[in-house]
Amino acid sequence: MQLDILAFGAHPDDVEIGIGGTLIKHAAMGYKCGIVDLTAGEMGSNGTPEIRRKEALKAAEIMGMEVRDCLGLPDARLKVDEDSLRVVIEVIRRYQPKVVIGPYFKDRHPDHLRASQLVQEAAHLAGLWRYPADGEPHRPPVMAQFFLALDDEPTVIVDISDHYEKKMGALCAHESQFGMSEDTDWKTLVNDPAFMRMIQSRDQYVGAKIQVMYGEGIYLSEPMEQEDLMSLRGRLPKLVMERVKKDVK
Repeated sequence: MQLDILAFGAHPDDVEIGIGGTLIKHAAMGYKCGIVDLTAGEMGSNGTPEIRRKEALKAAEIMGMEVRDCLGLPDARLKVDEDSLRVVIEVIRRYQPKVVIGPYFKDRHPDHLRASQLVQEAAHLAGLWRYPADGEPHRPPVMAQFFLALDDEPTVIVDISDHYEKKMGALCAHESQFGMSEDTDWKTLVNDPAFMRMIQSRDQYVGAKIQVMYGEGIYLSEPMEQEDLMSLRGRLPKLVMERVKKDVK
């Protein structure tokens, strides 16, 4: 199966937090999207790898993903080494994605930093014919990054307003991480209700930059070709744009 978009996260809920609405939107548009969790999140304070895998698959179903793989790399001990690069390269070669999205290269969490570097290097090396990994060589045409902590200004903002309820549903599927129940062992930053409000506030802040209710930011490290200027969207609200089109006619 060839995917249009393949998103990588260090842990089973990272993609939902950073780019979940964008994936949901593109899946609804008919694009084939998938998620790869580099680790099973086994070092997390709550939940087991089995529970987290079940939750991840439920979230992927809500999001309309074609696939969700877990590569089983060591949580809290991610490395950018030959063994790790090989397994990421092989999954890129397997799905031949047109767009690869990984975590942003600035983050306080060491796993997120290493995941960013790992995905970026693997996306490049996957295109080398002589690189010793299984699969047909493939270098994704577009390499992008998503934000977990909003450290910098995004270069692209996606309007996810119409899909926000489903994004929150996918996040809530990770009940062991974001919920508080009798089975919860530890109170953490992410199962405090304030964490969900923080995500919502961030997405509202990003959306406000393009005058929509909710948005997700994407970082592109290099200029991208744009053949059709009419596909670009500016900062004017949609209602204003509709009036402009009507007046033009």
